[in-house]
Amino acid sequence: MAYSKISIKFALNMPAQYTYLNIGEHTRDKFFVESFRSARRTSYEVSTPTLLSPDIYTGYISTYYKQSFDLDHNIWNEYTVVDIPGEPNSGFGEVVITANYPGAVFYVILNEVPDGIFINVVNEPAIPEIKIGNVTFLQASSNQCQNVKVSVDTSILATKVLSPIVINPNSANPFSFDNLRGQTVTVLVEDSNGKQDSKTVTLPSLLNAGNFQIDVNNSPNGATVIVSNVNSAGLALEYSLDNLTWQSSNIFSGLITGDYMLYVRDQFGCTVNKAFFVDEFGIQSPYFYISKSNSIRYAKRVNWELPGNYKNDENTLSCEVDVDQVYQEVQQFQSTDIINTQFKSNFKSITATIVRENLPEVSIPIEKKSNNIGIKDKRDSRKYSLENGKTGLYFLSGNTYDFESNAISGTYTLNGLLPEWAVAGNYIIIGTAWFIIEEIIFDDLKNADVIVYSENFSGPETNVIVGSIYNRFNYEVYEYKVSMNSYTDQKFQVRLVNADPNFSTITYLSEEIWCKEKHDDLIEIRYRNTTNTDVFYSTGIEYLLRIPLTNIKGKVDEESELHKTDTDARLLNADLYEVDEFVFEPVTKEIWRKIMIALSHEKVWLNGVEYVKNGAFSTEGPLEKSNLYVLTANMIKTGNVYNSQGNVEFGGEDIEIPGLISTETGFVSYI
Repeated sequence: MAYSKISIKFALNMPAQYTYLNIGEHTRDKFFVESFRSARRTSYEVSTPTLLSPDIYTGYISTYYKQSFDLDHNIWNEYTVVDIPGEPNSGFGEVVITANYPGAVFYVILNEVPDGIFINVVNEPAIPEIKIGNVTFLQASSNQCQNVKVSVDTSILATKVLSPIVINPNSANPFSFDNLRGQTVTVLVEDSNGKQDSKTVTLPSLLNAGNFQIDVNNSPNGATVIVSNVNSAGLALEYSLDNLTWQSSNIFSGLITGDYMLYVRDQFGCTVNKAFFVDEFGIQSPYFYISKSNSIRYAKRVNWELPGNYKNDENTLSCEVDVDQVYQEVQQFQSTDIINTQFKSNFKSITATIVRENLPEVSIPIEKKSNNIGIKDKRDSRKYSLENGKTGLYFLSGNTYDFESNAISGTYTLNGLLPEWAVAGNYIIIGTAWFIIEEIIFDDLKNADVIVYSENFSGPETNVIVGSIYNRFNYEVYEYKVSMNSYTDQKFQVRLVNADPNFSTITYLSEEIWCKEKHDDLIEIRYRNTTNTDVFYSTGIEYLLRIPLTNIKGKVDEESELHKTDTDARLLNADLYEVDEFVFEPVTKEIWRKIMIALSHEKVWLNGVEYVKNGAFSTEGPLEKSNLYVLTANMIKTGNVYNSQGNVEFGGEDIEIPGLISTETGFVSYI
């Protein structure tokens, strides 16, 4: 192969200052001759360091140039330098420098070619170096879920593939090979000139069902399923629920209750599947509660013959208890009474009926008193990325919307606070997709509480409409009334049944009830609280009992203050309160408890007179081996007190009284 060369012809009749040419490093350079080998550059300088009289013939100038070049720049014999002297008196001498290695490139840098010097450069044709270009991935020839076909394009033919597999010889450009997914490999190639190039390549991830997580977010309009995975680098995924209809979105909406199979495929011919289940939306746990404050006493119906079912106070009527002498309780009411019952439930079907022996059952209307389940709200929110597949929502102010039509219904202002439904575990809807609230955080930069949920969102902060169907409580409050005038001179029971397709049916049955126009020797007890306890008294409900009474004894509750001296005693102050002791006839255990609960309420009227509980109850029982108890209760009248400095009626409000000072806790006397 002919390598690059440069020939320099010198005219012997050059001006004196150019007679001798030598290799030097002077600043008065006339031109450079340069050669490249690999990354190393060597510069050759032709200059005129020596003056010689032009009329003195001292030999061929080319001979001296060759000697100088060899001594200064060719000690490693990288070049072949040939001196071609001219004929005597021909006027010319020539030096030819030829590279001894391929790839050398000679060129001349001249501002002005001096007279009498002629340069000719002959460089060998440039040999192209191999470069790896595009690397693409295709479907593998076999086992597509484990392998991928790697296709490599090179600038010139790679006669050898050295890594990650060996193809020698190779005649294809591009060339391809199958390799295991999920690796990082180095592709190394070599061309016919021995030149090599390499490139590091990361292969697409494995498609594995175990890498996918399926989040089922339920809603009244069907479940929203969000599919996410931990490793999908290089994969373009499609999703299907029937292996026929495919979509690029990883979200499925409006799914009804049932079993499903998720199919996922990639562009390399691999398909995997994973099963999941959509539960019934809404209440997932049954709830029922009936307070013992109710007028009528109820017991839960259970089959005691079944293992694990035992008799207790909650599931036995008075006639069903295990004692030697069993007495059946009969709750007595009069025809003018309207008896209220309140309970809490999340069952879908609730019925109350009057049960009478040998007579048709009578349905009792039930009224829902609360709106706790399935509350709908939709409003403006700010949405922004939290990275790592999480998105944040926070609320400043904006519009509220009709949940179904999205029509503007009003405005709101929260200034960084959250709506009442923003609780971890609740579901929210954005567009048509439902998401679960994973946690609540405080963002210092937003100065707001933030809802966190799973969604890959990378855009700028934006306004979105967010809705929720939520439960303020896991139950609704229900009430029904029994008007006793419809059942005068009758005995009956009340049956309360709670049924739901998702839960076991719960049935409660009351003690026997006896209605007459008037019962003798009974005391009427009316009672309620002014605040909600286990009963929602905010509905205005008030309870009533009629209990047999043995007698009422008058008692005294008094306080006095004296001033005593050696010769006299003076009454400073005396307070007298009217107290009555009520001795009830024997009643069964749970009615005994019900009386104590009734008398412990904030507002209690006994035969129309308002009382409050005064001290502890006294109980005798059980009597012998029966289920009977006798209750004695001390009750103090409200609204009346005798004071030695004035008989004052207190109606619940502070009033000015001479001789008393009003304080936060009541009155204090002064003298």
